[in-house]
Amino acid sequence: MNPAAGVLAPAPGRLIAPRIRRAETADRIRTFLVGRLAAHRPTLDLVVPLAVLSLVSATGTLAAPALRGNPLLLMALSPRLPFLVLAARGIGPVPFVVVGTARLCVADPFHFRLGRRLGRSAGGGAARPGGRWFARLAGHRLARPASGAAVVVRPNGRNLALAGAVGLRPGLVAALDVSGTVLYLAGLYAATALLH
Repeated sequence: MNPAAGVLAPAPGRLIAPRIRRAETADRIRTFLVGRLAAHRPTLDLVVPLAVLSLVSATGTLAAPALRGNPLLLMALSPRLPFLVLAARGIGPVPFVVVGTARLCVADPFHFRLGRRLGRSAGGGAARPGGRWFARLAGHRLARPASGAAVVVRPNGRNLALAGAVGLRPGLVAALDVSGTVLYLAGLYAATALLH
């Protein structure tokens, strides 16, 4: 027991406080648990930016009726598919692709880092039930090419976290992410122009 922490209060109905026989053992258990749990907790440098971007997106969605006349701002605030289609009808292809790529890619480094951090903590975790399974999946010879292809085909948070977890290089993932996003937006703009 830590002497600076004070005296243990007796439980209700007891006249004396409980005795801890081995206080150093309790401290070691507490230190062990805090260390194990801290490895799996996302830190504020990942959670806060994603929360802010979610708040901006929710604000854009709520303000959509008022921003209907300014589709570029609506797309910049909330890049959801209906708003992208609305913006594709009202603006040129270059601003559509530039603003859309910037807004869709702004959260991607945080998803990649989250996957990288979770991949590191789970890679050597044979003591955890999912540890061996994840290590086999991440170490599979097709895991890296498949996650790279997934980032190009659909560059979303889940695929970027997977790319980080299997250990793809950040520069490669950034190139795949930007090219996949540009292809996605160009295809969406072309499809909207055909259907309009």
